[in-house]
This record gives sequence, structure tokens and C-alpha cells, in this order.
Amino acid sequence: MTSTIDRGEGAASVAPLISVRGLTVGYDVARTGNRLIAIEGVELDVREGEFVTVLGPSGCGKTTFMNVIAGLVKPSAGQVLVGGEPVTAPGPDRAVVFQDYALLPWRTVFDNVKFGLEMQKRLKGQGWRDRVQEAIDMVGLAGFENSYPRELSGGMQQRVGLARAFVAEPRILLMDEPLGAVDALTREVMRDEIGKLIAKTGKTVIFITHSIEEAILLGDRIVVFKSHPGAIKEVIETGLSRPRSERNVQSDPRFIELRDYLWDALEHEATEAAISK
Repeated sequence: MTSTIDRGEGAASVAPLISVRGLTVGYDVARTGNRLIAIEGVELDVREGEFVTVLGPSGCGKTTFMNVIAGLVKPSAGQVLVGGEPVTAPGPDRAVVFQDYALLPWRTVFDNVKFGLEMQKRLKGQGWRDRVQEAIDMVGLAGFENSYPRELSGGMQQRVGLARAFVAEPRILLMDEPLGAVDALTREVMRDEIGKLIAKTGKTVIFITHSIEEAILLGDRIVVFKSHPGAIKEVIETGLSRPRSERNVQSDPRFIELRDYLWDALEHEATEAAISK
């Protein structure tokens, strides 16, 4: 049967917010004296307000790719442009949400969210307290301002991480498997809430996940990575209308087609990665 998967080749020609050109990252391995190429020759444009999900086998360079955009890792070759300017370091236009929450255990919810402004030295004047509270309210944690991370569930801790990212009002959210550490039911609820928050705020998102269903449910486009070295195998338009939820999308023929196609693609990549180890 002929595939009808849309790879986005006819996307509108608008200036991208994020432009990745010839991106290569390599590391010297001291133990062996060899050089490991984590990603090689990656090319991608991301439009303003787009939600891009990134899929691929473990070790294919997805997190390295995101960290270069964040300014946390320097490329060996190529470059990343944000708003037409080269990325050379972290900046206020980008915020990262991590899988392991990365909260400060000695700080309350309010103070953990406030940390997003502290890092940018934006605590002058009177308005910052209102901004912190608005971010807490937005992720549904009103009433937990004085709680500590140890007193919160995994899903609630990740909400704190989201609020800390949102409070700084970045143009771009970089999310590295942010739901990987929560249980299945919480993950489903959080997926819906993230989708609603992004729709409300219009942020541009790059979201790394190991879940095919998650990539389809959240993404406007899905970037599929391959291994050894890490590179983009293909980019696929999801073509699903919004708003979406797991319950109302799973019976959609387009969802089923995408899920089956991606399962086949990733099964091949995972097999190739295992053989090459």
C-alpha cells in the first residue's frame, strides 16, 4: 500500500525562528583516544509558534541537539540561529524543562519558580511577585506556594519546572522528556495540560520524547532521528487538528497511520543501533 505520510515538504515559506545548519557535535573519548560523533550534518528550520516533537532510539543525539539550541553545548561544526542570531550561550529567549525536574530541594514552590527570574536578574521593581504567582496559577499549583519539592508528587514537581520556565517569558521552550519520570495516568493528564498551555501562550516548542503516541498528540511536526552518528532521518507533518486529547485522537485514521508508520521506522532504527553497539 502506498504511504500517504506528509513529510512537510510544502510548508509555508516564512523566516524560521530557529534555523539549524550543518550541525555536528563530536566528543573526544579519553579512555579510548577516539572521537565520538554524537550528531552530524543536522539541518532543520522551526517556525514561530510551532510545536516540534523529536523521536529516536536511545543514544541518537536528541538531547545533544536540544542542548546546542539551548546554548549548553557548543557545536564542532555548523551553527544554530535563533531569530537570525547565532547561538553561543544560554539566553533569556530560551528556557529548558528537564526530565528530572531539577528543582532546588531547599526552596519552596514559590522560590523555585522565582529562580527562573533570578537567573536573569529580573527581580527589580514590584511586578515580579505577581509574575511568579501568575505562573504558579497557570500550571494549577495555587495553594502550594509554600510547599517543598519533597511534599509534591512527580507530576506536581514537573508543574513547578514548567512554571519556572514560563515565568521568564521565553520565546522558545526546550523540553527534554519532561514526562518521562511520571506514571502513565499523570503523563496523560500532563500531556493534555501542556498542549493547552502552549496553545494559550503561543510558545515555540522543541519536545524530546521516547513515546510515539506523545509525539503525535503534541507535535505539529515530528522529527525522527537515526543513530551512529545521530542525524535527522525524516520530518513528518502530523496533520491533526487542535485541540487534541488522547481520547479523541486515538481513533482518528491519521493518528493510526502515523503510529504504525513511526513504529516501523523506530523499530528499524532501534535494531540498527543495537547491532552497531
